[in-house]
Amino acid sequence: MKRLKADPALRFSETGRTLLRLLAMHTISMAEWDKIIDKVPPHCGEIVACLANDCAQMWADAALRVQRKVAETA
Repeated sequence: MKRLKADPALRFSETGRTLLRLLAMHTISMAEWDKIIDKVPPHCGEIVACLANDCAQMWADAALRVQRKVAETA
């Protein structure tokens, strides 16, 4: 994250800053995730799990697209 945060191409564009914020939000420790998960009310658990799965799929798709882009430019 430090290297990405220092990159001017990311720091000085709105899209880059958005990417940095999203990555920062998702790079918390498992201990922090445990604290969050422990506070999810049982009646919200299924919705939270579904949204988490949707987010995981979007991140996986984004990762594949970035990898393809890198491979095309190499």
